[in-house]
Amino acid sequence: MNTRRRVAGLLLLLLLCLATAPACGSEDAERLRDDARERAERVRDRVERARDRLEATRERLAARVRNVLEDIRQAVPEAGRDTRPPGTRGRTQTNRIDAYLTETLRSVDAYWTRTLAASDLREPRVAYVWVPPGDTLRTGCDVVADDNAAFFCPADDTIYVAQRLASELWRGVNDDFPGQRAGYGRAVGDFGLAYVLAHEYAHNVQHELGFYSLSPRGGLKAFELQADCMAGLWGNSVYREGRLKPGDVEEAISTALAAGDFDYRNAMHHGTPDERRRAWLLGYRSGEPARCQAYVPV
Repeated sequence: MNTRRRVAGLLLLLLLCLATAPACGSEDAERLRDDARERAERVRDRVERARDRLEATRERLAARVRNVLEDIRQAVPEAGRDTRPPGTRGRTQTNRIDAYLTETLRSVDAYWTRTLAASDLREPRVAYVWVPPGDTLRTGCDVVADDNAAFFCPADDTIYVAQRLASELWRGVNDDFPGQRAGYGRAVGDFGLAYVLAHEYAHNVQHELGFYSLSPRGGLKAFELQADCMAGLWGNSVYREGRLKPGDVEEAISTALAAGDFDYRNAMHHGTPDERRRAWLLGYRSGEPARCQAYVPV
């Protein structure tokens, strides 16, 4: 900024000199003009070098994300004779949902632990809190976890899911999802709840792999769609283990549609219902982590 001011001052002095000729000699005017031109060129060169360094940094980060996803090899699980879906018999509604959340989280964690270990990457770690009804918990992200909580907080490395929201989603009675209000899908069912949890766990994986160091060009949308795709990868592993029940895939797709929104101008826009559905299906149908690089914000 000071250099630009000096160049502007020299140019002003040159103009005054020309306007008051012959008070200023022609040689002085020529010298001032050449000096101002050289300074302006040096400023322009510095700006161009800074732009080149910024672009090089962006390309290195983009290559880093692509390489991480391409190098991840999925450790494909297989169904065994004793494979069973989580049992819930004899539990109250709250205990049953809590147990399902915990068992689902362990399944998602096991999938990513296997998958990352297969590529010699560190196993993921995350804490979790199932927020009791009526509670308001402080988090490390300057937001509270209340009855509507369903998010991952990178500041304290914790997934927060409200028991009340989980219960409403399980029973299909929550109308707060934007896509659902617009007539797209309905957040419903145990596997719809599993989709939400797998999506939040995917944010933890993004955080641990360093993706959050990128600056998304279009707000959060790319991160959210990539997390949907990564949630679909876990869904594929559940299918390969033989643990999907009839209607599970439909519940996940319906919930993905319900979670979409059309608030394009908002930096918090997460993707339209159809975009979120396609992202989950890309992960689910392929089972290949590298396919989720399509959503990397570079």
